[in-house]
This record gives sequence, structure tokens and C-alpha cells, in this order.
Amino acid sequence: MATNPLDDRPNQKLICVDGSGNPTGNIIDRKSAHTTPGTKHLAIQVLVFDNNGNIILHERPARKVGGNTLDAPTTHVLEGETPEGAAIRCVMDEYGISDAKIKVLSGVAYENDYKDGSCENEYVLAAYMVYNGPMIKGTKEAPVIHYIKSKDLLEELESKPQKYAVWLKFAVTIVKKDPSGRSLFE
Repeated sequence: MATNPLDDRPNQKLICVDGSGNPTGNIIDRKSAHTTPGTKHLAIQVLVFDNNGNIILHERPARKVGGNTLDAPTTHVLEGETPEGAAIRCVMDEYGISDAKIKVLSGVAYENDYKDGSCENEYVLAAYMVYNGPMIKGTKEAPVIHYIKSKDLLEELESKPQKYAVWLKFAVTIVKKDPSGRSLFE
């Protein structure tokens, strides 16, 4: 198991994008993309809600860049993959959800230097879904699951932002602008 965040699946092939999320035609390995200062690449985050007013988050493993925070299913869009395909793969890998109906929205460019040689330099697309299946159990990628009232999450993103993955606030902001997504925070 990787102990340095840069060693987590270092050879994955990521899609390079510009600051507006447009592919540049270049592909980069994951390790290089996340080595400070990084290279802008495409990611996607899926906010998963239930019908009880909760958002389902997990403890991001320390072995990952941006680890030791609460997060929603997040992944890179890999070479040859669509954002929708990446989102479906991610909720299956992290939460064991198959047959997911995911709505992909817009995204935002951001950067974050973790001061340990690793960084984020991504254009992250926001997506969401409503899950009505059995309670989600932890997986290797998402070992501890938390059901948090979506209203409480909005408050904590303001009062305790360090508790959450840096990109979560961006995805929440985008989903709240979608008419159906906004209702999931009310």
C-alpha cells in the first residue's frame, strides 16, 4: 500500500485540460500531474444523496492526495473515458453502487498545494445522484462512511472547511445551482 500520496496509482493516464476544462490533447501520468506545481487535468466528483436529506460522504484515505478529509466519490477522467463513464466507475469503486443514474454538470478549475510535494491542479466536474439502496458499507477506497444532513454540510463547509476535501465546496456550489440539485440541500 502506498504511503506517499504521489504513489497512489502513479501510472494512471489522465486527460490534460486548460483552465476552462477543454482537453489540450495531452495525456499525463497521475504522479506527474499531482507533483507540485502539477498539470491541469480533468476530474469528476459525484455528490450522493439519499431520500432522508443526507449527503453520503466518506473518510478519504491518508494514502491519497488530499487524504484525511471527508469527501464524496471523486476520480480522474482517464484516457479514453467519458466523464459519465468515470462517474459510474467511481461510485461503483467507492460506494459499491451499480446502475447509478448520475447527472453531470459543469466544473471549475482550482489549485491547492499541500506543501508536501503533492498538489491539486484540476478542472473538476460536479455531478450528483440520489441513492435509495441499502446502507453503504466501507470499501478500500472509502473505508468509513458518514451520512450527514445536507443542510449541516452547508454550515460546516463554512465553519470547518479543513474537515472536507478542498474540491467538495466547489461541487456543492455547482450542484446547488441546478434546479433539481438545489432541492437536495433544502
